[in-house]
Parts: sequence; structure tokens; C-alpha cells
Amino acid sequence: MSLTESRVRQAKPKEKIYFLADDDGLSLKVDPNGRKSWSYRYSIEGSTKRPRIKLGLYPFMSLKDARSARDEYKLSLDTSYISKNKELSFQEVCEEWLSFKIKNSFEDKPRCGVIELAKKCLTQDIYPHIHDLSFSHVKRYDLVIIIKNIESRGVKEPVKKAYSYLKQIYDYAVAMGYCEYNIANGLNKIFLNNKIKKNYPYLKSDDLSVFIDRISQLNTDPIIKKALWLKLYTGVRGSELLLCEPHHFDLENKVWKIPALHVKQFRRKVILGHDIPDFLVPLSTQAIKIIESALVWSHGEKYVFYSPRNPNQHIHFNTLNSCIRKMGYNKTELSSHGLRSTFSTILNDSGLFQSSWIEAQLSHTDKNKTRASYNHAEYFNQRKEMMQWWGDYIEKYSSI
Repeated sequence: MSLTESRVRQAKPKEKIYFLADDDGLSLKVDPNGRKSWSYRYSIEGSTKRPRIKLGLYPFMSLKDARSARDEYKLSLDTSYISKNKELSFQEVCEEWLSFKIKNSFEDKPRCGVIELAKKCLTQDIYPHIHDLSFSHVKRYDLVIIIKNIESRGVKEPVKKAYSYLKQIYDYAVAMGYCEYNIANGLNKIFLNNKIKKNYPYLKSDDLSVFIDRISQLNTDPIIKKALWLKLYTGVRGSELLLCEPHHFDLENKVWKIPALHVKQFRRKVILGHDIPDFLVPLSTQAIKIIESALVWSHGEKYVFYSPRNPNQHIHFNTLNSCIRKMGYNKTELSSHGLRSTFSTILNDSGLFQSSWIEAQLSHTDKNKTRASYNHAEYFNQRKEMMQWWGDYIEKYSSI
């Protein structure tokens, strides 16, 4: 019997996972924690296997949308992907995987940024070696060569990302029936061992006056400078800063209410339907002055820190780092994210504030304390005093 929106909405979790079947292989999976997701199970000609592919999460993907997604996959399978007359190239499988990831991102902007990184890695580091090979002809040693070529540049993160993408691509290919097993599994075992962990470069207290002087002299759009100032005064993440809208600020009560959707570790939970409160950031009088100025400057725009080049869009995530480079700092000296380390280090070194207050302000959570992870107002009164101290501290250095 076909499903209805009412039946899908009213489906309750049970002790074990169960499925509600719709037509033509579409079904709704209901997890014990209440999460609901759509999947499509299809047949492969000449095989008894019936792979199942995930389409999306309910309620972000409605019953109608799930049926459309099923029909799209069914058509693609019927016309080309499981065709005996066509051998898919490695690049074609990768592009299909990317398309699937985009559909599964729910237009989550930070998540789409990750997809852009995947495209860049494929285009620059993977496709040049094996893009035109038939997918079934790619051997594990081909992937080893790719990893070793990237590693030869003396970089670490690009190697890890390439491995992650290759592993995901082959997981997808196994699910789709393009291959029998994941030949990318275990490639991390050939990475050169680098036990030295490098944290984000940051400023020490003695460096602060020079940094503040360089911001003041920076030749860039005023709204970008204001964003950099507010990041310094609040210690928030780049996405939390650049996605802010005017209604997120309650200046009368000196608080910035950041939607949980914009907070790194809660974004996916919100998308999955968890009810998580706003993250509260107490504002110093100095931070409020910056915000008031930015609100005047960006009046009529959706985002407070809007892009001077692209109407109705926020400043690009890389812009703050570009400004820091213009200020004369190279990648080993300072990064935008490193300003959070500056904030944390100076506050901890002061000996005036408990580390738990500082961690709460940075929206860090203890994975062993589920309760704390949902209490975004934790230590709010203590953090108000701390943030005003920080505002006064920066102001003192700006006058040196």
C-alpha cells in the first residue's frame, strides 16, 4: 500500500529499526532515536542483489520529493548506469557521487563548501591521473600513486582529504553495484607518519598591539574590517560570524543569539530535526559599537557582513584570511581561526577566569557531557564579565 504524508509524519520509533514501504522500491526507514530517512532499493539485471541507496532525510525531503528522487535514480539506472553497452569512466562515477552529495546536503552552505573542496581535490589531484580510465579498470595501485604524488609535495591535509574522498567514492560505488568491494580501504596505512601536530598559528599578548595597528591601516572594504574586528572581540568561528543577520543581535540586552544551525558541532543535528537552542554570546560595549556601525553600513542587506561584490550574499569564508595576508602575516604566523586561539590563550593565561567559562564561550563541548552540549546559556553571567574584560583588554592595546 502506498504511503501518505500523514502516515509518514505519524510513524513512531520502535525498539528496532523498521521500514515502511512505498511503491517501486521506495521506503521510509525509522530509527529507534526517531530519525526518518528515505531509501530506494533496486534490482540489477543479471544479479540477485538488490542494493539500497539513501535518498534523504524526512522531513527535509517530503514524500513527494522522495518519489521524484526515486524516479530520477530509476531512470538513470535504466538508461545508462546499469547498461551492458556502456562502461562508466572513473570520472563519471565521481561526478555521480558529487551530485548525490549535493542532493544530500539540504543546501547547508558550510556543507556545500566542503563539497567545493572535494571538487577541487578531484580536479587537481585525482582526475589528471585516472579520469579517463574505465571505473572497473582502476586498480588499487593507481590510488596508491595518487596518494604518493600528493604526499610528495610535503603536504598533509590534502593527502588525508584525497583518501577520504576516494573511500567515500568507492563506498558509493559498492552501494550502487559498480564494484564488489572498496579498494580504497586502508590507504591511510601508507601515509608517512607525522607525529608533530601543528595548531592554528595565533598571536601572543605581545603581538596584539601590532595586529591592531595593522587592522586600522588595512586598505579594504569597511564591512570586511568590521567583521575582522568583531571576530577578534568575540572569538566566534568564521561561519558563526559571516552568517549573522540583523535580527540575531539583541543590543539592548548585550547578547548575540547565534542559531544552532550555524554552530559547527550542532549543524547536522539541527538538520536532522533536533531542537537545539540558540548559542548566546555576551557582548562587550566595544563589540556593540562595532555591530551598531556594521548594521548601519549593511542596512537593507540580508547579512550584516555582506559581500561588497555579491548582493544578498555574505563575505566569503576565505576573505578574512586574505585580509590577514594583506596585513603582512604568512600562513605560519596567523590565520583567521587562530584568533580563537589568541582569545583562549590570553584569557587562560590571565588566571582570572575558569577554563570552563572560556570553553563555553568558544562553543566547545565535552563529548562526555550530553547535557552541557545543549545548554548554550551555560555560565552566561560569568561570561558577560569575562567578555567585557576582554573588550577592555583589546581596547588597551589599541591605544598603545
